[in-house]
Amino acid sequence: MSSLLLIWACGEDNNTPEEQLPTGLDFNLVKILDEAEPEPNGWRRITLSFEDKSDNLLVFSAPSWHTYLETGWYEIVEDEITPATGKLKATITHLSIGGEAVKVTGGTIAVSKWNYEYDIVFNLETEKGKFTGIADNKKLYFDTQKYSSLSTGANEIYQKDLTVKSDLMNTSVKYSIYLPESYDGTKKYPVLYMLHGYGGNNNDWLQDNTGSIWSGGGTMPAYAREYAEKTGKELIIVAPDGGNNFYCDGFNGGPKYMSFFFQEFIPYIESTYAIKAEKKSRAIGGLSMGGYGSLYYGTLHPEMFCYVYACSAAINVGVSAPDPAELIAQTVSAGKLDELPGFTLEIGTEDTTVGSNDPFINTLAGYGIPYEYITRPGSHDWPFWNACSPKIIHKVLTIFE
Repeated sequence: MSSLLLIWACGEDNNTPEEQLPTGLDFNLVKILDEAEPEPNGWRRITLSFEDKSDNLLVFSAPSWHTYLETGWYEIVEDEITPATGKLKATITHLSIGGEAVKVTGGTIAVSKWNYEYDIVFNLETEKGKFTGIADNKKLYFDTQKYSSLSTGANEIYQKDLTVKSDLMNTSVKYSIYLPESYDGTKKYPVLYMLHGYGGNNNDWLQDNTGSIWSGGGTMPAYAREYAEKTGKELIIVAPDGGNNFYCDGFNGGPKYMSFFFQEFIPYIESTYAIKAEKKSRAIGGLSMGGYGSLYYGTLHPEMFCYVYACSAAINVGVSAPDPAELIAQTVSAGKLDELPGFTLEIGTEDTTVGSNDPFINTLAGYGIPYEYITRPGSHDWPFWNACSPKIIHKVLTIFE
């Protein structure tokens, strides 16, 4: 996390000395003014205030599915926030510089979070010109949210071990799919692709006790159904069998799995099922090897995914696998930073791969790309990943349009 230069750039009509406002605003004091109770649609309103040492003040309000401020790019709007669109929006309810109230007409806010520590960057358009400010490395202790009341356990609300023929790999590939209760083929749904870990299989995220190398298994469909009952929002979850190929082409002499995924698998899935086949309705996640795969795919094709949620990502794979951080650098160099998806990385503090996640997070921070990085007690196992599942469902259904 790094500090940024803060400037107040007045418009052409505001260039006299007496009209100049202070420069170098750095919000050193951040307060949580309100964490409203959730509305019937599940949204709650988060209100924060920001002050600097000269008593300049900014107050903004944003909706969230959680008891904490969401990460990502927010659009500043003047009117009442309408979260039903799926986009992150916020309103600046007050801005005063040097004791003078200033009207905000638009702009963006970039929010990143490393556990309880936030970086929040404001790029605002005002009646007096453009304003940039930052609250860097600020700890905000929101109430802890209980994500679900469900107990984990086997469930059968998905279709398992279906197959798709791959000409590129000259074989059939298994996949499993969760379809929401309302699915009848007439309405299209957003889609979440979930990738398993090394030694796992296509059923790992969707049912307990799948018989894979990992002890136990996921309960993601149960969380998706619970979420739908509470909010009315539904999605399709697709989990392919990735073998042990790290989701790459030619990993250690293996098949062209990455090419299969983009050229054959996604087209097959999104033409066979009633899916919104567009970036704003498509996300990807995974664990361990699949955590790497989700970061790899999200940075390789940022035009295809709106969000990446990587759990216990095994990022340092070696020369046989591309480096997602390098792919981000290439995207930024090509002037396509705004195409990148949102990112959450979650990992246990007792996980042996925890150190490999920091360089990727530092790359995001270095380019000013919003991210969420969650570290909490836990190891490289299903008890940890099951606790990730409801958060993944919450996150992507917040982002989806």
